[in-house]
Amino acid sequence: MPANTKSPGVKQRLDSLSPEAYKQVAKKHEPSRPVAKNCLRAFLSGGLICMFGQAVQEIFMYAFNMSSREASNPTVAVLILISVILTCFGVYDKLAQWCGAGTAVPVTGFANSMCSAALEHRSEGIVLGVSANMFKLAGSVIVFGTVAAFIIGIIYAFLGHGGNHL
Repeated sequence: MPANTKSPGVKQRLDSLSPEAYKQVAKKHEPSRPVAKNCLRAFLSGGLICMFGQAVQEIFMYAFNMSSREASNPTVAVLILISVILTCFGVYDKLAQWCGAGTAVPVTGFANSMCSAALEHRSEGIVLGVSANMFKLAGSVIVFGTVAAFIIGIIYAFLGHGGNHL
């Protein structure tokens, strides 16, 4: 048999499929996703994180005689600290695999993302590894938040209370 002749196999059959036919074959073999179960897990886990945050805020309000507004900043700081500690020990990632989006939505998910990026690139040094890669994520989130706030402010100025003064 000549060296340039290929024996027919699975790879050759998949290569000869059109993109549409390949998508159909791939979809046929794709495992089904338990959407309802994943949504329930995300809802419950996100709710539990928020409930824990509320409990922390209540502790600050009671123990230090703070108002709700005064207790909000230290509450967020405590949640971020706990998230970073759990990320460093590898617990948050295992929790996130089971909980799904429920751990990504609260501020703890953002802290986990930044901490994970920092840990992943720590061997490259503090400035070029940790800081640069950690703020790749944070930078895009901050820019998006700033642009979104600006657009919402413009809409509010024209449609909201500010529209009467223009």
